[in-house]
Amino acid sequence: MKLTKSCYAVMGFGYSPPWVVNAGFIVGHTTTLIIDSGPNKISAQTLYGYAQSPKPDNKIILVNTEKHLDHIGGNSYFREKGIDVYGCDGFNRTTNDLLPDLEEMNKSIPNEKRRTLHEEKIFFEGTEIVNPNKIVNPGDSFDLGDIRADLIFTPGHTSTNISVFLKEEKVLYTGDCITNKYLPNLEAGNKNDWATWLNSLNIISSLDLNFVVPGHGNVIEGSEISSQIQRIREVLETAIKENKPPTVV
Repeated sequence: MKLTKSCYAVMGFGYSPPWVVNAGFIVGHTTTLIIDSGPNKISAQTLYGYAQSPKPDNKIILVNTEKHLDHIGGNSYFREKGIDVYGCDGFNRTTNDLLPDLEEMNKSIPNEKRRTLHEEKIFFEGTEIVNPNKIVNPGDSFDLGDIRADLIFTPGHTSTNISVFLKEEKVLYTGDCITNKYLPNLEAGNKNDWATWLNSLNIISSLDLNFVVPGHGNVIEGSEISSQIQRIREVLETAIKENKPPTVV
């Protein structure tokens, strides 16, 4: 999905029902920046093909918006191609971390025969969990030739969350700091994390934006951006007040 002259969203990679996960890329004059690698090798192959198409001779780099596996599962495919993967310090994920996801996916398969055959393994075939090989810091940016993509640290969902901002075209890729319509995932955090998340939403609210590519759900446009931010803010405020995530009864 082309959003602007330089920015693209790649939507709806399958993961864990009912979640789908998004990625995207920004095409500069000399360099194409991919944002997140999707949940598995198959998604990485798709992303690579899409990102290479507009300017096949561009250098390609990749940045992870966070450490959760649905955003980094395709990293190994890019590293095998010699493509640098950037992210915050503190990932430390391993391929063993896939085991709970395999188990959950197997349980979600309706057909008993398919569960017995462990067809969930096909989804993760060839997938190895690889952490970023390059560390980014607050204030960093990527020079893509004729445009600059700025990194904005937006922690709260995890301590590693960053957003990618193309100021000239008013596009922000947020990872899971923002989800569209889905309940945001608060289960990995606590009251302090959720308060940090609120501050990250305040930072995003201060930006001049036409498009937000969220970690999950459709691209958010125009006036809908502020209403989705407010929806997440209310979820976080309630969680802080009740000291529990919204999915905990």
